[in-house]
Amino acid sequence: MDTKKDTAVLKISGNAVEGVIDEVASELPIKLVLNGEPLVTLLCTPAELEELTVGFLLSEGLLRERSAIKKLVIDEQETTVRVDLADLPPDFSAMFEKRTISSGCGKGVTFTQYRGVADKRIVVKEPLMSLDDIKRLLKMFMSISSLYLETGGVHSAALSDGRDILLFSEDIGRHNAVDKLIGKAFLRRIPVENKILLTSGRVTSEIMTKAGRNRFPVLISRAAPSCMAVSYAEDMGITLVGFARGERMNIYTWPNRIKLG
Repeated sequence: MDTKKDTAVLKISGNAVEGVIDEVASELPIKLVLNGEPLVTLLCTPAELEELTVGFLLSEGLLRERSAIKKLVIDEQETTVRVDLADLPPDFSAMFEKRTISSGCGKGVTFTQYRGVADKRIVVKEPLMSLDDIKRLLKMFMSISSLYLETGGVHSAALSDGRDILLFSEDIGRHNAVDKLIGKAFLRRIPVENKILLTSGRVTSEIMTKAGRNRFPVLISRAAPSCMAVSYAEDMGITLVGFARGERMNIYTWPNRIKLG
């Protein structure tokens, strides 16, 4: 499935009007069917659908072990992903009654309950990176996304060890980009604990809950956090860095993970 489409537009520049063909990011509704029952429809960029599915299930607490995946089939004709999982949580049925419309793009749905994540605070004693590390990583991060450079219409997420960018994903939805990244790391057997999560999008409560569920000690964004995201980061033990652009950034919580001098 294509990640971008050619579209006829009228381009205005001052008093000049020109008809041109422009590229826009693709967006498709992908139906996720879990153990034969419809679970949710994800509005996303139609790429890395296996990674998106696995990352979403991990972030929602429905998937915990690799061996639990019995089947995962992508049907491009019906834009459907069918997954069979073993070892679902005991309260699985009740989770369907607790859907929350998130502040994510496309009115995302989440089943995750924050309190169950906040109970397991992340503890890291030593600094994981320096201010110079953050500045260098951000330069690398912003240069990777060819789809953003071509369309200007996607968000990005990256996994870092504090020195290099290990994995990268992108999607029209910032929460989808994070889930794709989480799923990609899981499928490639790369642990995310003690790794850094970078995102291009604003940090709201559902993004922070995904970070906490997957045990990221540091989250860095070029954009702003919400007040709930700051509160969640404090409770979960996550270092939250926002407005990270060039020489500037704000550290909102747990600054001990970053060398300031």
